Amino acid sequence: MFGFPLPIIHWLVEFGIGFILLAMIIRAVASWFRIDERFAIIRFLARITDPFIDPVRRIVPPMGILDMAFFIAFFMLRIMQILLIQGLPNAPNPW
Repeated sequence: MFGFPLPIIHWLVEFGIGFILLAMIIRAVASWFRIDERFAIIRFLARITDPFIDPVRRIVPPMGILDMAFFIAFFMLRIMQILLIQGLPNAPNPW
């Protein structure tokens, strides 16, 4: 009856990637208000989001004031989240 803990994996994928996406949005909004890495929370968000944005930034350079790497990384993470959740089998209802 109690098999592989799929609800835990589903939760980790959903909220783990969701947390990274939220951190990316907060960091983008903070950059509009010129809140930089002098603040500890922005340094924390940069440490979380840079591993996802920097590889894209090496391939796609910034175009004027728009950082397309942010949009591409955000889109790729969201697609990965959707595909991973769809790839998980439906867990049996414990009730």
